[in-house]
Amino acid sequence: MKAKACRASLVLAAGVAILMTLLVNASAGTAERMVRGTVLATNLTADPQTIVVKVLLPNNAELIVGARVPTNAKITRGTHAARLADVKVGESAELTYLKASDGLIARAIHVR
Repeated sequence: MKAKACRASLVLAAGVAILMTLLVNASAGTAERMVRGTVLATNLTADPQTIVVKVLLPNNAELIVGARVPTNAKITRGTHAARLADVKVGESAELTYLKASDGLIARAIHVR
C-alpha cells in the first residue's frame, strides 16, 4: 500500500512539473511554429536581418510570414550550413520561428 502511495505521489509531482513548464511558456507569450513556403524577400541590411515567406494555406489563401533572423538562427541548404545571403527569392523554404509578443524571430531556415 505504501509503494502505491509513493508511486502516485511521483506521478502527481511529475504532472505538476509538466503543467508548470507549460504555464511558464504560455505566460511568456511565446510559441514556436513552422511554415513551408516560397521566399518572397530577405533583408541583409536590417539589424537583425529579416526573411519573408509566402505560405499557401489549404483553402488556397496566402499567408505572408516575416521574421527577424538573429545571428544564432540555424540556416541550412540540404544538409549543409548556409547564410541568409545564400537564400534566394523564389526558393522553397521551411521557416521555424518563435512567436513572441514583439514579433516573429526565426529559429531555423531550411532551403531546398
